[in-house]
Amino acid sequence: MTFSFTQSNGTTRQVAGYHYAEQSADTKRYTASGTLSHIPPKVDLRHFMSPVENQGQTMSCVANATAGAYEYLMKRHLGAHGYDVSRLFIYYNARYLDPEGVTSVDEDAGSFTRCAIDGLKTYGACSEETWPFDESLVTTVPGDGTYEEAAQFCIEDTMAVETDLNDWKTCLAEGHPIIFSCNTYSSFSQPRRGAIPMPVENEGRPEQHGAHAMLCVGYSDPDQVFIVRNSWGPEWGDKGYCYMPYRYLMDPKHNLHDSWIIERVDVLPPDEEAWAEDEETVLEDISGVLADMDDDTYAHMVARMGTVPLEVRLALIFLRAAGADGELAEEELHATGEHVTPVLEQLGSHEDADTVLYNTQANFIHDDDLFWESVEIFPEFFSQEVLASIIGQLQEIISSDDHVDDAEQSIVDTIIERWQVGPSGDGDEEEEEEGEEEAEEENEEEEGEEEEEAEEENDEEEEAEEETYEEEAQDDEYAHSGDDDDQYN
Repeated sequence: MTFSFTQSNGTTRQVAGYHYAEQSADTKRYTASGTLSHIPPKVDLRHFMSPVENQGQTMSCVANATAGAYEYLMKRHLGAHGYDVSRLFIYYNARYLDPEGVTSVDEDAGSFTRCAIDGLKTYGACSEETWPFDESLVTTVPGDGTYEEAAQFCIEDTMAVETDLNDWKTCLAEGHPIIFSCNTYSSFSQPRRGAIPMPVENEGRPEQHGAHAMLCVGYSDPDQVFIVRNSWGPEWGDKGYCYMPYRYLMDPKHNLHDSWIIERVDVLPPDEEAWAEDEETVLEDISGVLADMDDDTYAHMVARMGTVPLEVRLALIFLRAAGADGELAEEELHATGEHVTPVLEQLGSHEDADTVLYNTQANFIHDDDLFWESVEIFPEFFSQEVLASIIGQLQEIISSDDHVDDAEQSIVDTIIERWQVGPSGDGDEEEEEEGEEEAEEENEEEEGEEEEEAEEENDEEEEAEEETYEEEAQDDEYAHSGDDDDQYN
């Protein structure tokens, strides 16, 4: 599967470098080590990652993801200096070791994840300094000394990770970044501050997506997202990283079930410095935006909300989703209150969350028009990143009672679709204003041209009238001169 899109700098990015292969029956499977006291609400391995790199126009996403995992491993073993591994060395050997001959060292057409990992086990990897990332060298055999150097840095073990939320979180909490592959969609072309939305239904068509390999380096329960390292350079997303919903990567329609970790023999203990026990989000949330919102925008938002304030509308969205199955569990109400509280604090409200939830249930819970109006209003004032944060909160709320009903999920999915195709903040408003200004300028130009044409027509008519008047005057003179002649005859 492949698709391409045009980037803001005018270049085209093609997504086509990943090849899928069934895992063999003897594949070693990841199982939890049993060393964790608990699974923390957040894990972020980025502080041990090397700088995000760019695969350029090559089809080397698998090699880049594998190199990222390998460099993380080396940095933990070697300390702060780490080891900048040659991505083209990994990419070449992945194609060379392809037993089926689907990929070839003679062309830049992608590779299999398992073959890239087998290359690390068989040959290791030399440094990028020894065999640099030069796109003209994609089909060139790595030069002298590269394999001798690479042999010092082989991996000893690899395991496949099932597409299971608990397994992924446990794996990351134990300090293992996950090399994985998934279908990517047009939302990857311009992620707002790294927030990747759930794919909408029409993006499932073959021409609308492509298979891509990346590296998962963390997760956040408050946001219901995985932290993912891409290979499109630090200018993309959030400094080269993005935030993908749990539902995206745990969905068999999107995850390609080809996920791996790599290890050395001397297994390292979990790096608890990467853990976080707080409930702060990695995405910008609504309370943070309110704190930085200027007075004019805030006044406009208050006016737009009318007689039903922001906090009630937010509570209504949460409660309608949680109660779509016909009941509101205590766990769902508690989770809703936790997400409404910081908004109330930021607004300076003297009400507590329980009072707001009671008021919303008593007076607005069955108001369909208000609910959908609220869904439509939020994108007018909040960015895609904030909307993604709210979606994460919705997902957490409806799953807080350990059961997600189809009706609850349907409400959340509908909100996702509305927010992906609806207004998306200041950028769209500016585009609309620019479009209106351009239209006004065009109208003014057209009106000016019409006025000039009208003036020219008037001038021509006046000239014609003057000529007619002069001719008539001459005729009169001739007529009078004839009369005079008659008098004198």
